[in-house]
Amino acid sequence: MKTMQLIILVLLTFSVKAEWFSGSGTAVIFENNRALARQQAARQALRNVLIQAEVSLAALDLFRPEELPGELFTLHSSVPISQIIIQEEHERDGQLSITLKADIWPQANLCNDRNVAKALLLTPFSLAADSAQVGSGNIELTKEINTRFTSAIQRSPADFLIKAVTPVALFPPEQYQKFTAIKQLRSMSDNTQSQFIVSGRIRNLSFGRNPGGPFKSESWIRQFALEISLLEGVSGLLIHTKNYQTRTLWPYSITTQINAGSDQIWRSDFGIELQRLINESVDDLAKVLSCVRVRAQVIRLQGHTITISAGSRQGLRPGDIFSLLYSNSFTDSWGNNYTSNEEAKALLKVSRVYPDHAEAQFDNKSLFVPVNIRDQVQQHTIKEIYNAN
Repeated sequence: MKTMQLIILVLLTFSVKAEWFSGSGTAVIFENNRALARQQAARQALRNVLIQAEVSLAALDLFRPEELPGELFTLHSSVPISQIIIQEEHERDGQLSITLKADIWPQANLCNDRNVAKALLLTPFSLAADSAQVGSGNIELTKEINTRFTSAIQRSPADFLIKAVTPVALFPPEQYQKFTAIKQLRSMSDNTQSQFIVSGRIRNLSFGRNPGGPFKSESWIRQFALEISLLEGVSGLLIHTKNYQTRTLWPYSITTQINAGSDQIWRSDFGIELQRLINESVDDLAKVLSCVRVRAQVIRLQGHTITISAGSRQGLRPGDIFSLLYSNSFTDSWGNNYTSNEEAKALLKVSRVYPDHAEAQFDNKSLFVPVNIRDQVQQHTIKEIYNAN
């Protein structure tokens, strides 16, 4: 019976007709490498399609841009991307643009269960000390990069929900694993009801000289390097880190004062590359967190009703199932502390959903177990529910 219910659930998922969405992307042509530019532009176009369809950016991992033919074509891909068609492609001033449309199944899932957005606490990117002394306007450019990164996170509600943004940057990554830092991170996560913390550091904004020649004047090259860190809120531990870097032509004099948010920068090769790397870092976060189960806190107890700190803005629905987590800590003979979370056998079933919280009751009242404020609950998957026995 349970197997039949699961089959019906899957069939219902795919009974809704797929829908066509259109998107465009632009990439810089480096050293006449048009093949790479086509791949990057097509990926950015497909990314915009997924955002419109409110599909997880983790679906980009299904796309194989190296298979792009040179003409209009149909590419058979995997669910939730059914087909991709290149509509238009053109090149101008060293930049290549592609417009495509894709047949998307918005209801399709990449994991065992439908996707639920992860609650994030964002901290502003800091500017590494060795970058702050090079060039002018770096502080304003860092602020603009922060703004665009936050916007890129907000544009993917299928993957993320920003719970809070701190006014100041986090301490340097070298301190993340110190005891006092972990304690602070856990407190920050607890106070903002955020499951994960995202931090970053801009490592390079320096200039380099591109010598001229008999038929070419001297120009400037500008570098960019960004380090992104993802930390788990409950444990305070670093779970993902990655560096992103590029270098492109800087179309202005090194002393030219340019508004950091102007189209002059963001439509230039340098700006297009910065935006591509910002998007790539967000895509990587979506991929890392795509099948991670959502955790929330018990925030209120009222009779048999348990209120948890996750709601419709994260994608919760009535009928969703959560398990109650208990923390189990011990100290070994050498004085080292260890902590693990164990799931209670009793399950909580969501009955009512609000934007930032939800009400739930024990799915089986005979399995009632003690619950306290600030206890952790964790999303149960369809697969786990149907394999429970």
